[in-house]
Amino acid sequence: MADQGNTARKVVAGSAVVVAACAVAVTVKVLATDVVALQPPRVLDQGALERQVTAEVQALRGEPPRALACPTSVVVVVGAEFTCRYWAGANPGDAKVRIVDEHGRLSIDTAD
Repeated sequence: MADQGNTARKVVAGSAVVVAACAVAVTVKVLATDVVALQPPRVLDQGALERQVTAEVQALRGEPPRALACPTSVVVVVGAEFTCRYWAGANPGDAKVRIVDEHGRLSIDTAD
């Protein structure tokens, strides 16, 4: 009986060593892995967007819009398109905006 108790203790001790070694190996692997830091997406500067649309409307209509509504927090994705609504003169209009490059350059079409 004493022999079985010793054997059981040796198996448990050996198992504990194996589990500890595996835990160390996993920890080292996790710490050595390159982790890309998550960065928030780049969004267009709202003020700059509104200034550019205002300038385009003024060039088309001869006067700046009295009101302008553009989407907020537009993520910079090349080729993405959205619409800003403006009010100039008696009628509202739409300015179609497209993001041209990764720096946030825009193409704005206010033609009616």
